[in-house]
Amino acid sequence: MVVVGFGAAGSSAAIEARSHGATVLVLDRFRGGGATARSGGVVYAGGGSEEQKAAGYVDDPEEMFRYLALEVGDAVGESTLRRFCQESLANLRWLENLGVLFGPSASKPPKTSYPTDECTLYFSGNELAHPYKAAARSAPRGHRVSGTGLTGRVLFRHLRRATLQAGAEVRYRSRAQRLLTDDTGRVCGVEVTTVPDSFVWGRWHGFLFNLATVGAMVSQPLGRVGQRVLARFEARHGRRWNAKARSGVILCTGGFVFNPDMMREHAPLFAACMPIGTAGDDGSGILLGESVGGALERMDRCSAWRFINPPEAFTRGVLVDAQGRRICSEELYGGTLGQLIAQRAGGRAFLVIDADMAIKAREQVRGRSVTWFQKVTALINLFFNRKKATTLERLALRCGMSADALAETISEYNRAALTGGPDAFGKAAALCQPIHTPPFYAINCDLESARFQAPCLTLGGLRVDGLSGQVLRHDGSPIAGLYAAGRTAVGVSSQSYVSGLAIADGIFSGRNAGCHAATPGGTR
Repeated sequence: MVVVGFGAAGSSAAIEARSHGATVLVLDRFRGGGATARSGGVVYAGGGSEEQKAAGYVDDPEEMFRYLALEVGDAVGESTLRRFCQESLANLRWLENLGVLFGPSASKPPKTSYPTDECTLYFSGNELAHPYKAAARSAPRGHRVSGTGLTGRVLFRHLRRATLQAGAEVRYRSRAQRLLTDDTGRVCGVEVTTVPDSFVWGRWHGFLFNLATVGAMVSQPLGRVGQRVLARFEARHGRRWNAKARSGVILCTGGFVFNPDMMREHAPLFAACMPIGTAGDDGSGILLGESVGGALERMDRCSAWRFINPPEAFTRGVLVDAQGRRICSEELYGGTLGQLIAQRAGGRAFLVIDADMAIKAREQVRGRSVTWFQKVTALINLFFNRKKATTLERLALRCGMSADALAETISEYNRAALTGGPDAFGKAAALCQPIHTPPFYAINCDLESARFQAPCLTLGGLRVDGLSGQVLRHDGSPIAGLYAAGRTAVGVSSQSYVSGLAIADGIFSGRNAGCHAATPGGTR
């Protein structure tokens, strides 16, 4: 079989297929890793892991299912989600058998956007927030791969080694251009363009890849130029050939956040956000599947991150839209905040805090539990990415908000905070602090903010059978010989996203697709 894309999903598919005796060829346009290698290396897992037990938390697959049912909605069927939860521990152990280390957490699992090196378990989603905490027992399920800094590279290093040790052939700098089909319509291979494996062409190709990736994170025009130059280089210096696949083709090329045209067409509310991943997340796998009749779903769903914690003091403020009306509970996961800013506020929002909260935030930023990049973001928001005024009325005028709407919002919020009454959006009472000490601040949380950029990834893709990974047509029938996994396909994280869920889904869906393609009709 042929696996297109060599990240978490692609490597998992290849390893699983090899374990069932299939001959596997893995193609990657660049050097492998994809968005996984550039991620924080978090795997969303639960159900009673050793890491959870060591931290003093009780969890089981049913509690995990109840929580994820709220996050996932109808993105996948109930049977698929239940299986995802039931196999969570097995997939975690599978990674550990490949050499991936998680280890015990050095401190009580925190609620943060990303933990420090000493902490390998944390609350990586909305487990502690309303209404999720009422639906299921709260437990930390963000399992961070051990290492320093962002550890996605560590995770993929083990996956790459395991893929090679399993006996799969990997060809880099190889771009899938077209799916091949036989007379019956079955997908039987891929037309590929491969840049020669030489010092000169390899170095140039890597340089252009980095230019396209970094350029897109700086500006869309620069990213578009980078993609265009990269494609021309591949067309000029690449060699075309056909890779035949008797057992099928598995598409694992990531999402489409690095494709500005697809973003404007399918997810316009997120088109101006900063893409995260690599230039390979250009929707190529999704378009390949669509070219042979694959149906697309949830293409408008994205995760744009608006992490305001740390510092924890920011969660005590009020998140309002451009008119000054409150949007949601501020203790929600950053990806959820970004989605709600897009859906309820058209992409424009401010976080309003007072002087007491600002002072507390500066103190918390100096703490050891805050990473260097979290410190930088918090300081930018405290000193550069905000408006300041001595009264709420003046603050509203400076931000272009309705002074009456903001005054009413803050009055209602303060009333509940002072009396101990329930917060209108269910925020925990411990985080409800009156906003009354001048000066007041409004931190710009627009999704298009240049100073407080909103990293974004796409969640939609090809419609697939949740248990086998087979790509489906619009009428629900499977396309013979074609599979998709990870962010190329609609999966567990395609409705809403929490940290670690995309990697966990990539491993789950990749292994399922690899098994089914290697043993038609069978499942793990």
